[in-house]
Amino acid sequence: MKFRVVSWTLAILCGFAGGAAAQQGTSELRGRVIDSQGGALPGVTVTVRNQETGMFRETLSNADGTYFVSSIVPGTYEITAELQGFKKYSRGDIRLEIGRTTSIDVSLDVGSLEEVVTVRAESPILDLTSKEVGGTVTARELVDLPSINRNYIGFVGLLPGIIPSISNESFGSDSISVNGLDARSNTYLLDGGNNNDDAIGQRAGTQTRTPLESIQEFQVLTNQFDAEFGRSTGAVVNAVTKSGTNRFRGSAFTYFQDAALTEIDFFAKLNELEKPDTSRRELGGTLGGPILRDRAHFFASVERVLIDEGVTVNIVPRPDLNATATEQTRVWNTIGRFDHQINASNTWGVRWLREDSPQFNQLIGDVSLAAAREESDTDQTLVAMLNSVLSNSKANTIRLSWTREDVAFANPCFNGNGRNQADCPPTLNFQSFTDQQNSVAQDRINDAIQFENTLSWFIPGRRGDHDIKTGVQYQFVQVVSNAHDNMNGTFSFGTSDVPFDPANPFTYPDRLSIRVPGIGSSVVKAHYVSGFVQDKWKTGDRLTLTLGLRYDLEVLPTPGVDLAEIGVIGESPRDTNNLQPRFGFAYDFAGDGRTVVRGGYGIFYDKSHFDLGITALFTNGLFSESFTANFPTNAADSGPRNGSFPTHPLLANGPTVDRTLLAQMFPAGTRLRNAGGISVDNPDRKVPQMQQITAGIERQLATDMSVSADYVHGIGRDMFMTRDLNAGLRALPVPTSPLVRQHRDFHPAAINQLVNVGEMDYDALLVQLEKRFNRNYSARVSYTLSYARGNTPAVGSPTSTFQVLDDLNLDLNEGPTNVDRRHNFVISGTALVPRTGGLTVSWVARALSGSPFTLSDSRTDADRNGNQGEPLPEGTYSGTGDRAISVEHDGRRNGAYGPAFFQADVRIGYRLPAGDGRTLDLFGEIYNLTNRTNYGNPNGNIASSAFLVLNGYRDGAVPRTGQIGVRFAF
Repeated sequence: MKFRVVSWTLAILCGFAGGAAAQQGTSELRGRVIDSQGGALPGVTVTVRNQETGMFRETLSNADGTYFVSSIVPGTYEITAELQGFKKYSRGDIRLEIGRTTSIDVSLDVGSLEEVVTVRAESPILDLTSKEVGGTVTARELVDLPSINRNYIGFVGLLPGIIPSISNESFGSDSISVNGLDARSNTYLLDGGNNNDDAIGQRAGTQTRTPLESIQEFQVLTNQFDAEFGRSTGAVVNAVTKSGTNRFRGSAFTYFQDAALTEIDFFAKLNELEKPDTSRRELGGTLGGPILRDRAHFFASVERVLIDEGVTVNIVPRPDLNATATEQTRVWNTIGRFDHQINASNTWGVRWLREDSPQFNQLIGDVSLAAAREESDTDQTLVAMLNSVLSNSKANTIRLSWTREDVAFANPCFNGNGRNQADCPPTLNFQSFTDQQNSVAQDRINDAIQFENTLSWFIPGRRGDHDIKTGVQYQFVQVVSNAHDNMNGTFSFGTSDVPFDPANPFTYPDRLSIRVPGIGSSVVKAHYVSGFVQDKWKTGDRLTLTLGLRYDLEVLPTPGVDLAEIGVIGESPRDTNNLQPRFGFAYDFAGDGRTVVRGGYGIFYDKSHFDLGITALFTNGLFSESFTANFPTNAADSGPRNGSFPTHPLLANGPTVDRTLLAQMFPAGTRLRNAGGISVDNPDRKVPQMQQITAGIERQLATDMSVSADYVHGIGRDMFMTRDLNAGLRALPVPTSPLVRQHRDFHPAAINQLVNVGEMDYDALLVQLEKRFNRNYSARVSYTLSYARGNTPAVGSPTSTFQVLDDLNLDLNEGPTNVDRRHNFVISGTALVPRTGGLTVSWVARALSGSPFTLSDSRTDADRNGNQGEPLPEGTYSGTGDRAISVEHDGRRNGAYGPAFFQADVRIGYRLPAGDGRTLDLFGEIYNLTNRTNYGNPNGNIASSAFLVLNGYRDGAVPRTGQIGVRFAF
């Protein structure tokens, strides 16, 4: 019955025509044509022409004088209106922004068509028809504001409700967190096409980094996005690339940093280490122009990035390992775009983006130089689209997109010995850091192919005007992975940070984990089908109601593993009821277009990200050619912690892997029963969802300035968490006491299953003041006051620290989410200083309150559940030594907050006119102007010698850094 309902629902949605894309990468224009007495004028020819490209759209006004044009490429446009017996109307310099509906009314005076009435007025800055919460960032801001790594994801953080994270993991992998959720929960679109990493979600940002000089503008929707957008509970980042124009235009640029322009890292200076020989060189250019004037245009971009980034190793208990080094990155980025207007009714275009970005000597986490790793990464996206005008009231968009990532993460040993991780030295995982080797060694190719079709239909005069959009979308995703990780083995030292000494039992490892018997390979495939229908119903002059319904179907076949011995049916789930109603309103409060009150309610579904336990269903089965085994299986060897030598034979010789014994236990090339943790699917598993309730107001203060305030309440439900179906208990509350599992006769280790028990709530006040560039300056101020909390950290698919046997004890797991930030304040702007001959100043300053973390004690296991992560009791705790801090801990998960963050970046330069609209910019930039040391959260384990000691920078934080740049625009 359920499948029959789903089939009928999809049939109805498909019957309307379309795909999940409507305004993805485009904008809309609507209005009414009247005579000088205010009477409606039907049959008026309204032409909307791009002032740069000459490409146009044409329609006729309806019986009530209304006109509507959809699927317009964002840009600056001229509107003309013609009707026999009336003077021709012309109004130019109308800015149509991505994802927004602009309202322009047209008034015609009696006269001849040879007479032209030219109207000059500022473009409206409010969208009077939308309930959506978000904002737009323009190409001017991308080019004029300082950016240390020139990744546009950092600019997304200029808007309220968004916490950017500059990643040290991979070049171009900056990400954002929205609504207190995992960064995976966002969606990135480029020219309306998919630009997501469908293997690991968006925790590393977009699939392919889009160069700043190639972006025309982008829109960010943090809440209440319309039914055309889906498979996201976070934000929708909707970017569009530049297209060519009727003039040859472009840019050439170079940016330069080196050690002489950079302050020495705080920890390098503290430990009297040498300043690393850092440098960053970026050069490239863009060019766009006509192939056929007014008909066909091209745009191209090439960018080369060469980075030697300084990194500092600061290991508090082992100063002998402290060092400075450089992480090397070498990037080629290319983009090409072609647009063609076939005739008055049809336009098509294609865009291709590719980036190759190998990196060397990556230091991720608390690791020594010996545990560095490398990455090779080639990303591509391609999108082709056809826009067709079917009639005065209907338009259709067809879009096909493809994304691919070919990536390998590994260590220098693996890459240098013919890719044999087993021949590399083992990883040494000490209490406070990792040494000797990086255990990562993997490669992956993931492809996503997406087709979508959208129909826009404007129906006037039916108790108001109806802007109806409907569509369907299909996506196929395939991820092919090979895992050599940890075939070298990882030895863990439960309480030790000192070097191994064969004569000292305290320095021996107390556990070994290792991948056996061979390489793990998997192929994961998924199909996604979506349909939507929505109506923006303008009921009168002031009120617009948005009524939408979306449906998402996820078909993700997983291995069906039945564990009858413990009563588990591991078949693939069938989650078929993901209907998402979305309702909202926008009200022109005074009827003058200067104040809009908006609000709404909607249900939004995420998707099942492969790295959140899905891939493990393919790689960690009950029987496998590759799995991770632990020795001892369920406890640390009790010897080293008690001053005795370990008794387990694989630990008795210290941190050296006994390959002979392992080969006897796990013969190579055979399919064996998994001795480590296994994963089984859950037939009741479903896609996580969030309900959103919003209410807000936006006011136009001047022709170029607006202020807005929105309240957001999010209700996250059915979020993924991991339950151990084979949980156990220790006899004693210490880590060396063996964990006796419930089904130990069947399986010696964990049996993991995804369950939809996570819940979180999010409340926020989002405030923004925006001043568009006019009178030689622009500015943006945003502030967010928020609180995200629940029974889950809301990142990944976490376990419950408090699970005891079959009880997850989720009431004890309550606390802030991992990305909770109470205060988030950003101010940015740019100014051309008058009477200086071209002096320009721009700035970005951000202040963030600290992020939460948990205080715990790895020496004890009070509830005997095998997890030593239970929070310490409520109280004040202090570290010892230099840079130690004191924190208040409320006794819950994430019960303490780390250091706050502040960084101010400034650019000062000269813009010199070079004739015929050309400009030359010479400038210098300073990042972290105050040279503040923005610390990351300290170690929260009271058993560690680094407990509550600030010993590292927050991800993306830098010492004061200078950059010199030159940009020529023509």
